[in-house]
Amino acid sequence: MIQGAESLSFEKALMDGVQEMVFIVRVEKGEFFYEFLNKSAMQKTELDESAIDKTFFETQTLEVAELVYSQYKKALESGNQIVYEDSYYDPAGNLLFSKTRLTPMLNDDGDCTHIFSIVQDITNEVEAKQESMEAWKKLEESRSYYHSLFEHNADAILTLDLNGHIRGANPVGLRLSGMAMEDLSGRRVLDFVVPEDRRRTLKNFRKAKNGFYTNFRITISQKNNSRLGVLVKFIPIKIREATTGFYLIVKDMRELDQMVEMYMESERNFRVIAENANDLIILINHRKEYLFISPSLETIFGFTPEEYKGKEPFHNIHPDDLNGLYSTLSSSIKSGEICKMRVRVAHKKGDWIWSELHGTPVFDDNNSYSHMVMIVRDVSLQKDYETKLEFFAYHDPLTGMPNRRFFQESLEKTLLDYHRKKKEFAVLLLDIDKFKGINDKWGHETGDAVIKEFGRRLQAGICKEDLAARLGGDEFIILLPGAENPESAMRVVEKIRKAMKLPWIFENAVLEISTSIGMTMPKPESTLSSILKEADKAMYEEKNYKKHYFDNDRL
Repeated sequence: MIQGAESLSFEKALMDGVQEMVFIVRVEKGEFFYEFLNKSAMQKTELDESAIDKTFFETQTLEVAELVYSQYKKALESGNQIVYEDSYYDPAGNLLFSKTRLTPMLNDDGDCTHIFSIVQDITNEVEAKQESMEAWKKLEESRSYYHSLFEHNADAILTLDLNGHIRGANPVGLRLSGMAMEDLSGRRVLDFVVPEDRRRTLKNFRKAKNGFYTNFRITISQKNNSRLGVLVKFIPIKIREATTGFYLIVKDMRELDQMVEMYMESERNFRVIAENANDLIILINHRKEYLFISPSLETIFGFTPEEYKGKEPFHNIHPDDLNGLYSTLSSSIKSGEICKMRVRVAHKKGDWIWSELHGTPVFDDNNSYSHMVMIVRDVSLQKDYETKLEFFAYHDPLTGMPNRRFFQESLEKTLLDYHRKKKEFAVLLLDIDKFKGINDKWGHETGDAVIKEFGRRLQAGICKEDLAARLGGDEFIILLPGAENPESAMRVVEKIRKAMKLPWIFENAVLEISTSIGMTMPKPESTLSSILKEADKAMYEEKNYKKHYFDNDRL
């Protein structure tokens, strides 16, 4: 019921003292007109007394006017009180949340003449609810991250209680032990450690209880009684700052042991490398933001996790490896498969470290990519070994010169350029005259010295772009890709002959060394085989010439 004007004025005065926003809206022929706004309403919105007797559409933006109109329409048509929640910006530009209660006011005939609106500020409640939801979401994400880290870790992980009894294991842990979870559960982890390493294991377990965590090397027994060298570390499981158990990280050291055997000569050096080995674990989300970086980053690459998080992702990957890395990770995310590649990673001091990266993409419940779990391992020793193997595959062990395989591959490329671009070249085949007599008279040690010196003089007598190789025994070969005619090739021949006439002085002998040289240049029908045969033929023609026209003792 609408009361008299005197009573209404008194109520309006009271309303100005109310903290909530109060609006009285007049209803005329289905339209709505502001009739009263209290002080709080005018302070918290952009409305003032000029809004009186105006409609929503005359005082608000179209979007806001339509929303308010629809709610007032519901109250008018239902004749009942309705409540709805909304948001708005105050004059200072702050986003606020509100709960509005609309109450229809009826006259004696039961017609709605006014709608009374009281708007309550619920911004604090909404923000508290949002913060609670965000905290819960982060908790769930955290659980997902660590579950992924546990399940997909390349190393074995066991969960232990405070007494060292096994309570759980990831898939790698089960494979490493060779046992099912029901057989592992409840057993002491010491039962799987060889007797001579149990004291060290127990000592480090007690240190972990006191807050000191370290990697250490032990040997464990597997189900089939075989022994396996591993690197282990106890990591606390904390709930509300209280340690409730431990993760035992178990790293299979077989691959590292094989590398160490090739490079280490003593058990002491082996222990230094094994006990300091540590893989880096990185979690990075779809926005390329770091979610987790293990402390081993500093051990391997010199950066602390805090320093690393402040830099651009992959900032210390070698520029030549970046495109390949992005492509590999992108393919892994698209296929959902684990990826593996090698990249060069810069140490904080500036050195490049060859590293092997294993990436596992993780997806959420909607099968959308969430983040990548990356395990990064320093493989510098292995890469160095592979580089050495590659060098030995293409180089002669006695002289260090390129070998037959290296030369043939180079000749194939040069011959291809000749057929495609008509780039001329020459090949020189050489051997040491009467080399067998040197070995027989002075011994193989002197013979090897002659071979090495002969190779050194060949390399000194050619240009940078030329190639000298040892084919085997006392036979050598030279590729001259810049020789445009026989005359330019012969200049190199004469330079070599001149070098060979210099004194050959060894500890137990002074020798005279000469060489026979066969030279050939390609023809349109030339092949790799025909060029080598022609050079060989030319060399032996020179040898036969010397036998017939020179004293054999001078060969």
